[in-house]
Order: sequence, then structure tokens, then C-alpha cells
Amino acid sequence: MKDMDFLKEVILRANSSIDAYFEFAHIVACCMEKRLREQLNQLVNGPVYDGSVISKSDRDQLLDLGLAVRVCVKGQQGYTGATYFAFVVNKKIFDIATGKTGA
Repeated sequence: MKDMDFLKEVILRANSSIDAYFEFAHIVACCMEKRLREQLNQLVNGPVYDGSVISKSDRDQLLDLGLAVRVCVKGQQGYTGATYFAFVVNKKIFDIATGKTGA
């Protein structure tokens, strides 16, 4: 199984789980590549206009993983935002980086 396939499976299970939601977020946070973490952080603090994303290919991967969604902002198309689960993953990434949670 490829890394992206593994992440997709974990995210799918997280979205259908009540009890292990945050544990799945921790797994995704630990397995996600740095380049995707940076793009995810930008989207969590967005939404972000398509011309302003750090990387369109990384944004597309986050869309494919189900961590990002296309959104409209003030009646305008062309924006991408983060899902609720993406917010939790981003928080876990921050907590791991600052030592609040172990990797």
C-alpha cells in the first residue's frame, strides 16, 4: 500500500469513527509529509484563493485525501478551505511540534 493510499484509508476511517477520531488525526499528523503540512496549515487559516495557495499540486493532494474542499467566499468561486478533520490534524501537528503531544 502506498503512503497516500494509507492516509486515505486512515482519513476515511476517522470520518466514520466516533471513538477513535482524535487517534486517527494523530496518525495522519505523524505520517503526513512536510510539504502537505505547510499547505494544510495555510488552508486551515483560509479559505485561500487559488492563485494564492503555496502549491497547487499539494492542494490537489489534500483535496484527494479529503482534507480540503472547494468553497465559495462572499459569492465568489475559486477558493479552497480545510475540513473539520483537517483542522484537528493541523492542531495535532502543532501539538507534536511544540511538545504538547508525543509523536
